[in-house]
Amino acid sequence: MTTPRQTGIGRRAVLRGTAALAAGLAFQRQLAARAQDASPTPEPEEVTVTTPVEGKLNVTWWTHNNPAFVDANTTMIDRFHAANPDVNIVYQYFPYEVFISKLQAGYNAGNVADMQQMFGTWVTQYAGFGLLDPVPAAMAEGYAERFYPAAAGAYGLNEQFYGMPKEFNLENGCMLVNPALLEEAGVTDLPTDWQGLVDAAVKATKYDDQDRITQAGFQFTDNDSITFLFLAMILQQGATYWADDGVHVNLQTDAAKKAWQDEVDLVLKHHVDDETSYGTDDSRFIFFFQGKVAMAMRGPWVIPVGEEQFPGLAFDYVNMPPYAGTENRFAAESGWGEVVNAAAPAENKEAAWRFIDFMAQPDNQRDWNLATYTIPSVTALQSDPAILEAAPLLKAAFDVLPLGQWVGPVQNRDRFWQAIHDNFTAVCLGQVDAATGLVQAEQQINAMIDETVGP
Repeated sequence: MTTPRQTGIGRRAVLRGTAALAAGLAFQRQLAARAQDASPTPEPEEVTVTTPVEGKLNVTWWTHNNPAFVDANTTMIDRFHAANPDVNIVYQYFPYEVFISKLQAGYNAGNVADMQQMFGTWVTQYAGFGLLDPVPAAMAEGYAERFYPAAAGAYGLNEQFYGMPKEFNLENGCMLVNPALLEEAGVTDLPTDWQGLVDAAVKATKYDDQDRITQAGFQFTDNDSITFLFLAMILQQGATYWADDGVHVNLQTDAAKKAWQDEVDLVLKHHVDDETSYGTDDSRFIFFFQGKVAMAMRGPWVIPVGEEQFPGLAFDYVNMPPYAGTENRFAAESGWGEVVNAAAPAENKEAAWRFIDFMAQPDNQRDWNLATYTIPSVTALQSDPAILEAAPLLKAAFDVLPLGQWVGPVQNRDRFWQAIHDNFTAVCLGQVDAATGLVQAEQQINAMIDETVGP
């Protein structure tokens, strides 16, 4: 048997296709979803929104082409121009894959924009090569209190910060719930502890005559969720997945072994989800919105996608019960934000930081987050009434934000996640036992880290 290759539609992957749009829940904005059209209209490799203006300080900005992000970014530019008539933001955006290539090529050639929108995990790597300008001292004061630790973690290196995050990239602590399916299974109250979650999932799972799942009780077997759940289960036991050197991982602690076995048991013992019964599509969360899943661990970004494609489904978004202890502790990646090119002219860097700081002001970030259906990175917007009025399902997300911590220096994010996913799947397919799978995951992650930073 071969291990299914899970490409999981994560928060970054959704940016790779924008031909199909999902309506947002706030301000009638839009969130990009993966294209469903078999032959979408080709997108231009570069779009210029604003052009240089003679007599003004022109500061260049590159981003990806997610339509909701582009609209929100343009609004921020208009506001900044009104307040800073001496500065002109020259804004260009690109399809996701083109954008990644331009960042790499631009920094190598020395012709990158003055500032760029970057995913947090990349910031540490670019900063490590001396390519990014540190946040000015005046703006860095109070930085740790201004932003959630999980949102800002990847923006810091060697006691300096190299950008400002715009979002909290949340994939943990919450789940989609279909009350009708739970009630049909005899579950009248939402589970309040881990055993209750398992019991409810078992009751709500249905199978065909070949023991294949036709209705999942608790869906979590996508590439992102397998890893995020595993790391959270370790943290909630009061342990860590990092080795003593803070560089490599240690997945052979008692806490890691227990978390791994209990997560594997969700598939092999309780059989509330798997990766084979209903396909290995990279948008598995869609099965929830099709009414085939009772509970699903997913970040809130899927909500507008599901509501647009499957209107009318009654569902809730609630907090998952902790695996251990009383607090829903979890690890999160730092999400999208802005950085400044260290090689840009001094006056351009100063203006770029003014613009970035302007966007991070609560009133501006609130509107940006509402327009993009993302979670704020600034602590001043914790449980913000205006956001909750526009998007009440985000209450569960706000409840867990203070409990998140930065996932840490994972180096190559895709290979880190893939190692855990592939070995988890190999265990569930009976290719290796649980202990061997966990050892292999640790070995593969540490080998990747050594390739990146050295042993």
